[in-house]
Amino acid sequence: MKNGEGYPDPTAGKAIKSSIRMPTHIYNVYSVINNVAGLHGLEITGLRDKKTGKEWRRAPHG
Repeated sequence: MKNGEGYPDPTAGKAIKSSIRMPTHIYNVYSVINNVAGLHGLEITGLRDKKTGKEWRRAPHG
């Protein structure tokens, strides 16, 4: 990740990556739900936290 002048900006890169990355505890729930849904021919593509309103999307595989 580089800043507007073209210099490396690792702090901003880490912040952007962590803001779009699904937290581990959310990913664990997503994985279990998606595995169960997969047994029935379904796929979970995202989750939304009812408390915070934050949404995490997962691109479909394949």
